[in-house]
Amino acid sequence: MSRKLLAAVLLPWAAFAQNSSEPTSITIYNRVEQPLTSALAPVEVITKADIERRQPRSLIDLLETLPGMQFGSQSGGIGQQSSLFVRGTNSDHVLVLMNGKPMAEMVAGNVDFSQLPVSNVERIEYIRGPRAAIYGSKAIGGVVNIITTSQVNTAQVGVTAGSNDYYAADVSVNQWVTDATRLQLATGYRETRGYDVIPDNGEPDRDGFASKNLTLGIEHQLDQNWTLDANFSGWQSNTAYDANNGKAWSSDRSEKTAYQVDTGLHYQDEKLSGQLSASYGESELISWRESEGRDNRYRTNLSTAVTQLSGLTQYHYSENGSVLMGMDWQQERLLSESITYVERYDKNWNFIGTDMERFDAPDRDNTGVYASVFQSWSPVSFELTGRVDDNEQFGTHGTWQSALSLALPEQHKATLSYGTAFRAPSFSNLYYPDYSNPDLQPEKSQNWELGFTGDYDVLDWSLNVYRNEIDSMIIGLKNSTENVDALISGAEFVVKADTGLLHHTVSYEYTNAKDIKKASQLLNRAKRKFSWTGDIDVADSNLFAQVLYVSDRQTYDADFMKGLVYTPSYTLWNIGARYPLTQNLTLNGKINNLFDKDYQVVSGYDTPGMEFYLGADYRF
Repeated sequence: MSRKLLAAVLLPWAAFAQNSSEPTSITIYNRVEQPLTSALAPVEVITKADIERRQPRSLIDLLETLPGMQFGSQSGGIGQQSSLFVRGTNSDHVLVLMNGKPMAEMVAGNVDFSQLPVSNVERIEYIRGPRAAIYGSKAIGGVVNIITTSQVNTAQVGVTAGSNDYYAADVSVNQWVTDATRLQLATGYRETRGYDVIPDNGEPDRDGFASKNLTLGIEHQLDQNWTLDANFSGWQSNTAYDANNGKAWSSDRSEKTAYQVDTGLHYQDEKLSGQLSASYGESELISWRESEGRDNRYRTNLSTAVTQLSGLTQYHYSENGSVLMGMDWQQERLLSESITYVERYDKNWNFIGTDMERFDAPDRDNTGVYASVFQSWSPVSFELTGRVDDNEQFGTHGTWQSALSLALPEQHKATLSYGTAFRAPSFSNLYYPDYSNPDLQPEKSQNWELGFTGDYDVLDWSLNVYRNEIDSMIIGLKNSTENVDALISGAEFVVKADTGLLHHTVSYEYTNAKDIKKASQLLNRAKRKFSWTGDIDVADSNLFAQVLYVSDRQTYDADFMKGLVYTPSYTLWNIGARYPLTQNLTLNGKINNLFDKDYQVVSGYDTPGMEFYLGADYRF
């Protein structure tokens, strides 16, 4: 297809597009800053400008259109439980980082993206495919790095109000107080009365959500080569939801508190860079039944902690070659106050009663060392990475990754990569009362991927085809877990186009994720997903439109005991606008689910209908 023909095809889309400044560097690929174009794996970056244009109410709202991402078990609206599936892998196969450090939620299982605040996020970097050779356990499907630190010299206040009595207020200050020292403060609050998530359970009510967050940061440049920084991010949320039955032991309220502290020392010159860092994070979840009171005997308390020390150094031995070496030490802890209740059933699944049990697990350390070499000889680029992890509980595991890239004529490129990964079973998999299996084995994967890209005057495109074999994949049953073997294959096609001031992004993905023994699709995974986002600047304002299509999927019903059902496919439209009323004051508005689509992600759990939001931001 000629470039003139491509331009002609794109012109009808012009009413929905706008030129956006693309990021030029990333840190998620090898944990050091490098040009985005040098990454030999598919990477997506969401900037602060993107976040402001999309006006997300949650991280789910922001991430759900990205290629490879599916929120396959979202049980309702804002604040309700959700799980992210990347490329058909499990929800705990995506490693979630905050400022480059693992989050404490990963100890208990997967990160609940519905709980994480979006107002203090400055940038998100997302890489698809295994990265265990760099990051260690859990990075089987991909890695998401949520960055709360910023170099922008600004101060801003924002307020938003909308459907279901939604209110939010945010304040952020990020200033260089001296020529060498930068301070950052961000805080926010959001609240919604919500709606009845499970309307047919005999408990008509509104399931609301409230959350507050705080981010503090300091950066000091010791000299032209050395930089010291320290950051704190914390949040607390309260969620109301519908219990599956009217029994006292079935909770319908929860409170979650989480925080993370990290600090780092960084060195940078023309050829050598390095960093030493430390982080500590805790997460606590308390759940109870409101009618019985917060302190009733059926209250569940789950508290986890992660401590990490790491160091790495990178040396550029030539303009086109570098060597990277690093070491990690991480300790996972289940804090002693963790308790829960257990429901007892007979062999015919008739309810017998409940018992309270303490959720105990031994502390677990993991030490990893890794090395990577990158070399480019035009038109070929090559990378090889190897890592060894010594897990206190599951022994030594080696992972490695290689990629070969070939530059083709007319700004095309082909990349072939192979990577292995592993994941040690979480404390929940091994020890959670009545829903665990102490005999579980670590999960191991082997992933082949072939990618093609094209960079034209009017558009960029990429096509990635992958095959991921996961041995001993951990899946949940009614009251236990087991290891199975899975095969996941798929393809992703992404187009990003600019025509003058016009920009749009289109992605289509196909995911075939199967349990090899049963030859059946893994639960909560849709085989097909399509998304389109377009932006345009008109008279100083920004308009955007967004379409998301998700095919049907198999899932459990809201009443777990009813078994498996299929949820139908759905298509959602969102639109929004931003208008600068003055140089400092910007008005914004957004409508989610424009055509009031009635759909469910998990059978039995209603999702919001059409929602609208209005807000304003003031920059000092």
